Amino acid sequence: MLTELTVTNFRNLKDVSLENLGRITLIAGKNGVGKTALLEALWLLSGPDNPELGARMNAFRGLPITGPDTVFRDLFRNFDTREDIKVSARGNWGRQCRELEISLKDRKQLPAILSGSLEKASIERSTRPQTEGGFELVFKYRHQDGNEYVSRAWWYQEMPNPVGIGPIEVASEGIRGERQAVEERPDSVLMASLHRDDLQTVASRFGELQLKGKDDEILRLLCSLEPRLKRLVPITIRNTTVIHANIAGTDRPIPIQLLGEGLNRMFNLALAMGTATGGLLLIDEIENGLHHTVLPEVFATLLAMARAFDVQVFATTHSAECIRAAHEALKEADQRESAFYRLQRANGEIKAVGFDKEMLETAIVHRMEIR
Repeated sequence: MLTELTVTNFRNLKDVSLENLGRITLIAGKNGVGKTALLEALWLLSGPDNPELGARMNAFRGLPITGPDTVFRDLFRNFDTREDIKVSARGNWGRQCRELEISLKDRKQLPAILSGSLEKASIERSTRPQTEGGFELVFKYRHQDGNEYVSRAWWYQEMPNPVGIGPIEVASEGIRGERQAVEERPDSVLMASLHRDDLQTVASRFGELQLKGKDDEILRLLCSLEPRLKRLVPITIRNTTVIHANIAGTDRPIPIQLLGEGLNRMFNLALAMGTATGGLLLIDEIENGLHHTVLPEVFATLLAMARAFDVQVFATTHSAECIRAAHEALKEADQRESAFYRLQRANGEIKAVGFDKEMLETAIVHRMEIR
C-alpha cells in the first residue's frame, strides 16, 4: 500500500506531495486544481512500462489524438517538455521508492532498447508507406527492488496505397511503442467521472469475480442502494452477455443498465475493485449519480471491500455532502485506513493540504470550506 506520493511537472501540478495516505484517500478541491491529474499520475505510476497510457488518458477526458507534434505534450506542465515529469511513491514494502520519470525526446538521438524483456507494442509493419513522428515519450522507471526499466511510445501514420495499386484504403494512424515489461507490478483501474465500460468488459469482470466466489461482495454493495435486489445473473442473448438483476416484486430479471446511473456506477466500481486486487482503484468524482443519503453506507461498504480485495482507493470529490459522509463512515476506522486532502492554490501554485480526523471533524462542525 502507498504511504507517500510526490508529483512534479505533470499537467498543472508543479510539485505536489501527499503523506500518510490511507486505504481510502479522498481528494477535494475547486475545479481546475488538479484532482483528476493526481489520479492520472497514480495511473501512470501503476503502468510504468506502458507509455501509451499518456495518449489513452486524453481519451478518458474526451480529447482526440491530434497529431505527432502534440500527442504527448499536454502531459507536461505548461506544455514545457524541457522539464521532465516525475512521479514517485513510498509504501509499506520498505524504504525504497518507486519512481517514474517521463520525458519527450528526439527519436534520432536515442539508442535502441537492448533487453531480453523487450516487447513490441505494435503489430508487424505493413508494406504501405509510413511516416513516424520525430519525438517519442520515454518512461524511465525504478522499481522498489532497485531494477530499472525503459519503455517508449511514438506516433506513426500509414499512408494509403497509391491509386491503382490494390484496394482503396484510407490512411491509418496511432501510437506505436516498445517496452521492458515490469514483473509483478500491481494492477490499477482508473474510473473516469462519466465513463461506463462496454457490455463485454462488464460481463468478463463479473465472470472473473464469480469464479473467485466474490460476486456476493458486489451484491452487498449494491443492496445499500437498492434493498430490493436479490441476485445478479448474466444472461446471453444473441451472443451478447448482459448482467441482469432479480428485483423483489418483479416478474422477470431486469438489465442492470436500466436500474439508474447511481446503481450502475457502484456496480462498475465493485467490478473494478475485483480487477484491481492488490493494486489501486482510482475514482474520479465518486459521488456522481449517488444520492447523498446512501453515501455513508457506500463508503463503509467500500472500505470493507477494499480490505477484502487488498485494494487502495483514491477518489476525488467536490461535494461537501460526500466529504461529510466519508468522515462519518470512516472516522472509527484505524488512522491508516482513511485520509483526506484538499488541493488548493497558494502563491500561484497548487499544494495539497492534509486533514487528520480531528481537523476534519472541526472543519465540518464549523462549516469551513473544505471542498
